[in-house]
Amino acid sequence: MAFQGLTNYLQTYSVLSPFQLGFAVRHLPPGPPGLPVLGNLHQLPMTYQERTFAEWGKRYGDVVYARILNKVALVLNRASTARALLEKRGTKYSGRPPTVFVNEIVDWIQVVNMTYTDQWRRHRRWFQTALQARNTRNAYEPLQCTEVRAFLGDLLHKPDDALIHVKRYVAALMLGIAYGYSPSTMDDVYIKRVHEALQIVVEAGGPSALLVDFIPLLKYVPAWMPGMGFKRRGLRARGLIKDMERIPLERVKREMAAGIARPSVATVLLEEAMDTGTLDEAEEWEIASALGMMYAAGTDTTTTVLSTFILAMVLHPEVLKKAQAEIDSVVGNSRLPEFSDRPALPYLEAVLKEVYRWLAPVPMGVPHQLTEDDEYEGFHMPKGSMVFTNIWAMLRDDELYSDPDTFAPERFLGLSDDKAEETDPRRVVFGFGRRLCPGRLLADSTVFIAAASAIAVFDIRKPRAPDGTELPFVPSFNSGIVRHPKAFACEIRARSARAADLILAADGRPE
Repeated sequence: MAFQGLTNYLQTYSVLSPFQLGFAVRHLPPGPPGLPVLGNLHQLPMTYQERTFAEWGKRYGDVVYARILNKVALVLNRASTARALLEKRGTKYSGRPPTVFVNEIVDWIQVVNMTYTDQWRRHRRWFQTALQARNTRNAYEPLQCTEVRAFLGDLLHKPDDALIHVKRYVAALMLGIAYGYSPSTMDDVYIKRVHEALQIVVEAGGPSALLVDFIPLLKYVPAWMPGMGFKRRGLRARGLIKDMERIPLERVKREMAAGIARPSVATVLLEEAMDTGTLDEAEEWEIASALGMMYAAGTDTTTTVLSTFILAMVLHPEVLKKAQAEIDSVVGNSRLPEFSDRPALPYLEAVLKEVYRWLAPVPMGVPHQLTEDDEYEGFHMPKGSMVFTNIWAMLRDDELYSDPDTFAPERFLGLSDDKAEETDPRRVVFGFGRRLCPGRLLADSTVFIAAASAIAVFDIRKPRAPDGTELPFVPSFNSGIVRHPKAFACEIRARSARAADLILAADGRPE
């Protein structure tokens, strides 16, 4: 009886390597040895967990088994493995693990962290209708062009605030699509509130940084106690998130009542609910939640991709010159690039792919949860496991990308159709299976038109001292759910007087 009790304890709490504890976990994937109760918690750093997971992958294989306290984690470090499980076996791998910090402390329930339910499918349908249908996406192109021209005007007049202009461009576009409202500056009160809320949630850290997700009892500890800073920040974010969901929808309702509302996703959903007689307080909350998530998810990741694009152009002037030459040959100097030019710009396409790959905007993806037991290549995959997709490691797989730490757009040129499909980072950065980002096509086109337009009319280079010498420049990225480049300086100037005139003519706003 004593031996059986010890066996049960080890099966429940130990994360010893299968090679060390074969009688208890011989069918589990291999992973790093851990400690009773703690599991592998003590081996995870508070930042940049994707690097530790990648090292585990090199040692133990494409699927790594770990345990964080009493929760099983399966880490996927190769894209082909993620597709084999999350796409081909989507019915088993489409769950979401409960997150105490976001779900209960911040009290933010939205499509990204919803479990696989009818509510999730309903929200997903709304997003697919609004963001994926070709006729709908084509309808957004005039707004995208208007906002990108304003973006160019901002860069021309205040080039030192480039990263602020990126944020305004993306925020204005997403607010325009979601609510028919486009702010003129980043001083907009709504944008400030949303930015603060997202900073709290996104920069809270990766999967191991929020201990409350693994020790739920911590949520009952008073916020004023030492070590509860996360709870104080989460409660602050709760109020900001509620404002993010409530304020713009109330504005749309007032404008609809006055007959002055601009077409938007909000007006479509509200009118649909009115027509079917289902617009009550609960339905309005559902719509507010979905729209808030559309804005939040769309702005943060797209902003970081465009910011990284500018960073890459600063660091690699030879890439910028090649992209400029290609655009000049297609567009000339009498107009700005258009969406229809994209097929004729293969080098720019390669540059954008390399930005996605080099950056890995959401380095650990959003965790999935295994909803039933599974078997994969002889390994037992336990029901309830958290499944982490190490996107950062996938995009540094040296079997697909030689010299992966080097920024090299040429790696995507001259490939066969199959190889181009296999290596396209956009097949990875937007997620997998039924949890694939529904806004990926809009996000990608938003990045393209901004990047193409900026390259066409601006030179982007490292900051310089008064004597003209380049200043030292060491790029770095933050650690968190979303991987942002840390603030950097650069010089952005119109390529010529003709380019400046083109920007001024395109930007219809008053001086």
